This record gives sequence, C-alpha cells and structure tokens, in this order.
Amino acid sequence: MNRKYRFKSSTDVNNYNKFLLDLDNKTKNDSLTNDSNKESPIKNCLDSINKVYDENNGFTSLTKLDILCNAIDPNEYSKDTSNNDTSNNKLELESNLKEYLKQIISKKFIKPNGQAKTVLKRPDIEPIIKHHVTIDTEINNIEDLLHLIEKYPDIKETKYNIDMKILHKIKEPLTNLNNMIGMKNLKENIVDQILFYIQNLHKPKIQLETNNNALIESTGDFMHTVIYGPPGTGKTEIAKIIGQIFAKIGVLNKGTFKKVTRSDLIAGFLGQTAIKTRDVVKECLGGVLFIDEAYALGSSDKRDSFSKECIDTLCEALSDHKDNLMVIIAGYETELNECFFNNNQGLNSRFTWRFKTDKYTAEDLYHIFMKKVKISGWELLSSDKDNKDNKDNLNINVKWFEKHKSSFKFYGRDIETLFAKVKIAHSRRVFCLDETFKRKITLRDLDKGYEIFLKNDTDSKRDETMRQVISSMYM
Repeated sequence: MNRKYRFKSSTDVNNYNKFLLDLDNKTKNDSLTNDSNKESPIKNCLDSINKVYDENNGFTSLTKLDILCNAIDPNEYSKDTSNNDTSNNKLELESNLKEYLKQIISKKFIKPNGQAKTVLKRPDIEPIIKHHVTIDTEINNIEDLLHLIEKYPDIKETKYNIDMKILHKIKEPLTNLNNMIGMKNLKENIVDQILFYIQNLHKPKIQLETNNNALIESTGDFMHTVIYGPPGTGKTEIAKIIGQIFAKIGVLNKGTFKKVTRSDLIAGFLGQTAIKTRDVVKECLGGVLFIDEAYALGSSDKRDSFSKECIDTLCEALSDHKDNLMVIIAGYETELNECFFNNNQGLNSRFTWRFKTDKYTAEDLYHIFMKKVKISGWELLSSDKDNKDNKDNLNINVKWFEKHKSSFKFYGRDIETLFAKVKIAHSRRVFCLDETFKRKITLRDLDKGYEIFLKNDTDSKRDETMRQVISSMYM
C-alpha cells in the first residue's frame, strides 16, 4: 500500500484493542466474510489498521480514525477478488466496509451531538526502574550544573531525586553560557533563575497536579529580565541563551528570538505606535522580545508622547502575556532607570530578574581576541618569519591589551572590529608571500590593524556625536 499515515499522538491501548475486538466480532457474521478464504478483505483491513497503529503508536482522535477508515480501500487488501467483479461490486464492498467501521466508531466513541465522548490518549508506559539515585549537592554556578550533567547520565532505568532529563536538555546552552569570557557574577546569579524554573516552582501546585494550564489564567510570576551593562559586553548573546534555556525546559513553546530598537516600536504618528508595538509583541509570543538600549524608548523629562504610548502599551503586554512571553531589556543601569522605568511606575515590578555584565578586563579582551582568531581558523605566529631580524613576537599577549585597553570602550564589539582591521593589515603584508604565511597573525599585523582601528574609531565617534545631537532634537 502506497499510502502513509502519520499521527502525532496516540490513543488508549485498551480502548483501541476493544475496538478491534468489536470490529472482529462484527465481521464474523457478516456476509462479506468468506470463511473459505483466510485472506478476506476484512482480515487484511484489520491487519493494516494494526500495522498503522504499531508504526504510529496509536491513533489520536475520532477524526483521524475516521480519516483512516475513509482512506481504506478493501480491494487493495483482497487477494481473492475475481477478475470478473464489476466496478459496482467493488464500490459496494468498499462502501459497506467503511460503513461498518464508522458505525462501530460512532457507537463507542461519539456522542449523539457528534462530539467525542472522551479524549483518548495512550498512557505513558513507565520504564522499569533498576536504580534509585539520591543526589545531594550544592549548586552555586553554571560549572556546578554542567558537572552534575556529566556525572549523572539521563538513563531511563535510573530514577533520580531531581529532574536530570530536563538538565540534559539545557546542556548545550549552559555550555555556551559558561564558555563566554568573563561574567563570573552573572553566571552565578543566573543559576537562581534556571533552578527556579526547571523545578516548576513558577506553577501553582494545583496546575502541576492536574497538568491543565486552563485551570488557572496566570501563574503570577513574571519571567521578564533586565541585563545591565555597557555596549559590547555580550548582553545580546546572553539574552539568546536565556531564551534557548526557557524554550528547552518548556516554559516558552516557540523559542523565537527577536531583537528590536526604538525604530521597531515607535511610529511616526500618535496612535500608530501602540499598534506597531502590539504587532511586535504578537510576533514574539512563545519566545523572547529583546530590546537593546531600552532607555532610548523614553526620556528623563517624560515629554515624549510617542515614547509614553510605546512604554504604556509594552507595560500592558508584560502582564497580559506573562506566561508565554519573555521580554529582556538591556542597557546602562542609570539610563534605564531614568528613561525607561521612570516613565511608568508599573514597569519595575514586572521585571523580576536582573543581571549585570561586568566590564571586561585586559585579560578578558585578550581572550576574546584569541577566541575570535581561533573560531575564524586563523592563528598567531610566535615569530615574524618574514622579518629579516626575526624579532620575537610573543608580545601579542595580555600586556599588549593592557597598554591599549582605553581604546576599547565598547569592549567585545571593539575587539571584533580590531580583528577585522588586523586581517586587512595582514592581507597587505602577505600579498607576495607563500600560502604558508597567510592567516598567521604577527605583532606587525596587530599594530598596523590597531592604527586602522583608531582611525575608524575616530570616524565612528564623530558620527555617534552627530546622531546624539539629532536624536536630542526629538526629546
């Protein structure tokens, strides 16, 4: 048979088996059953249903079972159909079989008004537990969680006193977060948020016992988060990882991530801003809405009508969608307090989770640079081999970044720009050299790239100053 039936969920085993027994009993006295032929159309039909059931772990509902019945063609299973049968006989055979199946389904599972008598679901088959393991440990940071995951594998035959299955689901985003340079305090503090949600402590007990979200309109706990810190300290990447964790543990059902700024939320005319903001919120339901530099949405003097319309609309959405939307805002702490939270008194209480990224040290900047070099498939040379004096180039180290740290005010963002300029400088130096010298950075490349970076940085600061002047005209 060429048809392929796929069902997402399953029916109750006992009800399904009883259905097959009823169908089998029905067909024993049926005129369609040919006792002299073991391979009757009905028998083959039943075998086919059983096969579909086994392959798809059962049927999910009356509708899908009814679809299956309508899809069955008894002639495809009949090996004794005579070549002399007319088309009418075949049609009658098919029609009768479908009718029998529908009658049994209707009698057992459908109410007189056409609705299903019950939602059938195959019960979870509990694995045989061979080992009970009690874990007693203290979790203080991300590394502690990762150590726990490595030490205790997710094995069906082993039952733990904590949910190791859900911890294994978030291993990848936890590893990515732990591998980020610096942020020791943030990594320690974010553990509290993770432990709270993976234990379902955000859900009322009655909701857990019934497993019915419809019983209670809201959990009462906000997941909205603030990440304080200057530009270039990894706030966007942290927000993405938090979103991935919440999606994998089932708190956010879609796992989408959308980064927006002022221009994405505020329109050109009053009245349109609320619509624009609601549309963005709607798009992010089930995922994360990340507002970078959220202080740009408002103003300290509260005289911007467009900003107030946007912030008020956003504040309303924070409550209306608290269970399926995470809003993460980022920016300088002082500016966020003055230009964002100060514009609506209800905002503070809706952002219950707050983290702070630390300013990068010279050592952090060095490791960020080395990480970008490695990820790009480049490397550092210990000596400048094309230099006749063969001077030692081991000076590409933390000390170099300590010397120039004041130039990298935007931290990781500036280091990314620096690496781009170093590659440009390198391309000029190795133009006539052998391929073995390419993609290998020397101190000369770094110094020359730094010169290009400084020129580019001066131009950027001039452009930024102009943007601030223009922006202040609308405040």
